[in-house]
Amino acid sequence: MNQKSLTAFVALFLGALLACAVQAQTPPKPAADAKPGAEAPLPGPGQEPDPRIIRGLMECLAEGLPEGWKKTWFVIEEISREDSGKTRQFEATFFYATDPGDRTGKRLVPCGANRIVDGVVALNDYLQPSQKRWTGVTMTFNIDGSYEAAYDYTVRKPAPAATPAKPAAKPAAKK
Repeated sequence: MNQKSLTAFVALFLGALLACAVQAQTPPKPAADAKPGAEAPLPGPGQEPDPRIIRGLMECLAEGLPEGWKKTWFVIEEISREDSGKTRQFEATFFYATDPGDRTGKRLVPCGANRIVDGVVALNDYLQPSQKRWTGVTMTFNIDGSYEAAYDYTVRKPAPAATPAKPAAKPAAKK
């Protein structure tokens, strides 16, 4: 992506983020006994996601986008989960398209899969508790700065354990 096209995209993207921020609900006024300079409340379910997280995801994707792209997306799938559910592993694939109607796209190499996965996991703070156990997510970003997230909650079955091979039959004894 050349500098001119990156600058245009960033301007559009930031404009879209500002538009979203304007439409967001006005935060409640601090309580009368709140101390000045107190930290902002932690993110919670139902709140608008921190625009810095979304911007970080898009900036990472933008590093690999060619000139003329119209949309970019990634698919993250859970590939394993510890029995306790506290540790999960993911696999991510990245795409872009020069036609907004293209659902197949071409492969994209962003700044790094780990940065994208970490950003998506950070968005969990804004989901309801029952929504945090997603097993897949597809996030799509358009050239106009709009984006969409579609979560998948399909329970994945663990891969079947390999069955041990039967030992080869012994050759028949010679008479």
